Amino acid sequence: MKLNSEIVYVTVFEKYRALVNLFLKYGFKEHGQKESVNGTELVLTKEFEDQGDILLNYPLVKSRNNNKFILSIRPEFHSKMFPDSLLNNENFDLLEDKTHTNSIHKIYICKMNGVRNIRSGDIIVIYRTTDRPGQAKYRSVVTSIAVVEEVKTGSDFIDLNDYLNYTSDYSIFNESELRSYYRDFDPLYVIKMTYNIALEKRLIRKKLIEELGITSNYWGVVRLTDQQFKDIVKEGQADESLIID
Repeated sequence: MKLNSEIVYVTVFEKYRALVNLFLKYGFKEHGQKESVNGTELVLTKEFEDQGDILLNYPLVKSRNNNKFILSIRPEFHSKMFPDSLLNNENFDLLEDKTHTNSIHKIYICKMNGVRNIRSGDIIVIYRTTDRPGQAKYRSVVTSIAVVEEVKTGSDFIDLNDYLNYTSDYSIFNESELRSYYRDFDPLYVIKMTYNIALEKRLIRKKLIEELGITSNYWGVVRLTDQQFKDIVKEGQADESLIID
């Protein structure tokens, strides 16, 4: 998607208040009213500027003063979480009509120690790991850009039910898997993020290393410099107007 717009608008009948509230949640504002043959409609507008909040800003990604990380996700999880970032050789039939697929909100659960350094507002570059052992240099790719809403650890939940209530809607994992992670993962990290940008061009690990200078002994979580992030945006042919300072 190329934005190339400073403002967008939508009209909604006021009786659909739940829909109106959803637009307001993501940065639209009530601008006025419009008379139509079917009645009075609200005119909602959204200006693409920094409104100081992750959801109000969506789909904009605020770069300044926020850290950037690569986060690795296995292929079978990646495809379900980020449907707009499927690779050319993946089948859309594998996607299900589920909340975690359709929503801009995503929850990912892992035990990678590097996650402890990630904070709300930080930017995550999603890294789809290789589907063939030993071929990561050519088959591991960065595909998407997300913004962290919050990161929780196991100790942040009162009990198992509190954890399940938080994770079940936007997670790709079923209840049995969620329970096993809560029981067995130490440390346990729960990352809630918004899915903001699908890169037009996927960048393989070889390019990341040899051309963008991104190296690491461990690719689970990799801290990026501001310049490396800018290079990923540019080389990935993302809409740069979606990145704000």
